[in-house]
Amino acid sequence: MRPHLIVIRISIAILFTSQLSFPQEKLKRYLLTSEERTITSENNKTLNVESGLFYVPENREIDNGRTIAIAYYRIKSKSENPAIPIFLLAGGPGGSYINSLHKEELFNEANFYSNFGDVIIFDQRGAGNSIPSLDCKGSELIPLTETLSKKNIQKALRRLATDCKDFWKDKGVDISAYNTDESAADINDLRKAFNYEKIMIIGGSYGSHLGLHTIRKFPNTIVRALFHGIEGPDHTWDVPSDNLNVLKRISKRVENSEYFMGKIPNNGLINTLKQIISEVEKKPKKVLLKKDNKTIEVIVDKMAVQAVAMYNAGKRNSPLDWPNLILDMYNGDFTIPAQAAVSMHSISAPNAMSNAMDFASGVSINRRFKIENDIASQILGDINYGYTMREGIWNEKDLGSSFRENVTTDIPILLVHGTWDTSTAIENAYDVLSTLKNGHLIEVMEGTHNALYELYEHNESFPNMIVNFINGNKYNFPDTLELPKIEFPEKATKEQEDLWDACIVGDFEKAKKSIIKGADVNALDTRKSKSGRRPLNWASYYGHSKIVKLLLDNRAAIDAQNKSGFTAIHHAVENNQKDIVIQLIRAKANISIANKNGKKPKDTALMKKYSAIVSLLK
Repeated sequence: MRPHLIVIRISIAILFTSQLSFPQEKLKRYLLTSEERTITSENNKTLNVESGLFYVPENREIDNGRTIAIAYYRIKSKSENPAIPIFLLAGGPGGSYINSLHKEELFNEANFYSNFGDVIIFDQRGAGNSIPSLDCKGSELIPLTETLSKKNIQKALRRLATDCKDFWKDKGVDISAYNTDESAADINDLRKAFNYEKIMIIGGSYGSHLGLHTIRKFPNTIVRALFHGIEGPDHTWDVPSDNLNVLKRISKRVENSEYFMGKIPNNGLINTLKQIISEVEKKPKKVLLKKDNKTIEVIVDKMAVQAVAMYNAGKRNSPLDWPNLILDMYNGDFTIPAQAAVSMHSISAPNAMSNAMDFASGVSINRRFKIENDIASQILGDINYGYTMREGIWNEKDLGSSFRENVTTDIPILLVHGTWDTSTAIENAYDVLSTLKNGHLIEVMEGTHNALYELYEHNESFPNMIVNFINGNKYNFPDTLELPKIEFPEKATKEQEDLWDACIVGDFEKAKKSIIKGADVNALDTRKSKSGRRPLNWASYYGHSKIVKLLLDNRAAIDAQNKSGFTAIHHAVENNQKDIVIQLIRAKANISIANKNGKKPKDTALMKKYSAIVSLLK
């Protein structure tokens, strides 16, 4: 490192206010507080809950240790003859079910289950509304003039992690007590506090990791379980080849779509990605980006490309993102990896709770060996860098090799997992299923990490299956379930795509030739988003006034809306293109049209504080 290219250090700020006085008296252990509260969803539905705190020992191995509080909601069942209570386990670790309950998916799920039994939602120890909540704030900036390397990234990660952990330890927090074993005991103690003899548990991602251990630790209290996006006992660290298998499944579907026929090189998307990585490893790319009204040069190397190798892969609402990224890089456009490289220069502080939990769960010797020798790392890079670069800092407690062994049980367990899950590969579910004597896996074809919610939304038969499972009825679950097929755009002519591309980059001659050859000046381009943009929208957004005039002269519909209701002037305002706004107003654009969110162009200008444009739109 050259002497003048030093890392700028920002002091870590801790989110820690009234939590400094969290309860520590032994007398408050296992005390349950409660009050009534109404939760309103994003769509203004309401749900009445009991809200409170449950006080438990921070470390159950210490007789007279401090007490912490677990925040919970209880939704009383609407049934006159309720089934067993249902505990919902959040992902993360550290995800807050309480703070997220207003979101439509989780709200509908909890409300649905409450038709059959009480529903208990809680924030895991050290997270969300529980006390203390072990968040840390702060970051370290690696100057953009300094090339990213494993050395400088690791240095920043370790310093921030050390500062965060030391702060909480100085406040008396026992970091070793924040682990999945203690969380499982929290669930059991909360069960006892509510006087429930038996419960059902439902959890996704880390919630399945916690749920499986709860079954192992307290087998006589769990009647049945539903897990989705499975993370088994030894799945905290990901296996690169499992993730690559997911990409292969996605690429097969993309390559066989009519839209991408003839666009993808003959060797396929995965091999094209390999080729790109090999090329930038030999010769990194220089990319010019605009940042803070300045043009900066960014170096895109192997690390930057690997960082975006799974960018939006399998995302059902924007299925073109990942294949288009690979094709863009293949054709020389490295904008997205350059943006990733810029963001990688800012390293954020970790969360003490999630790190303590994950490092306590750890990785088995066999899985570590498999990961370290996995050739898929040559494509995806070190996908476990958050662990490999910070080992030794958070290792306050190791739950041991027996913890990481598969759970063997005859409790009925239903697993739901998407074949396109890039967060927790379905190979995890196959592994967990192997020791479940009364387990069943439903493979959700082309389902993502949100496969459970995708089924609730799109598969009419699925809710009835879950009702039968909750009520303990015998049911022959299918091995696979389908979701609606992903919709790719209709294939456009070369002339049409040339016109869209010309309007994006500002190539006047190309735009002119495309129109002469028959390209539709009003055609909606949905290659990059479902909402789409017409040629005039693209040209207006990027400020290409000459092309805007060309399109208008060729009868482009000035007020035509995209699927989100945006007109060309909406997009011009969105990107602060004052001159284009003037040009469109002079061409008689209607400034009173609202998009589907009810926003007129002026509303966007006001929100973004573009005062000059606000004046134009009055």
